[in-house]
Amino acid sequence: MAQVIKPKRSETTNSVPQTSDLQTHEIAMNVADQRIYTKKADGTVVILASHVPGALTTDDLVAFSIALG
Repeated sequence: MAQVIKPKRSETTNSVPQTSDLQTHEIAMNVADQRIYTKKADGTVVILASHVPGALTTDDLVAFSIALG
């Protein structure tokens, strides 16, 4: 049976998850800003991918592949 993965998400422009919002290595996304975030082991929140229309990079594709399994 397929598993449904539901990352934390926001559709509010410029909404960035705080360190208290995420567990280590948990994924969050902001649909309005088209960004994917995670919390590193050192406790910082980083952007894994940021979509610029018409400019997907190899790093973006790798991040999306990891995020989507």
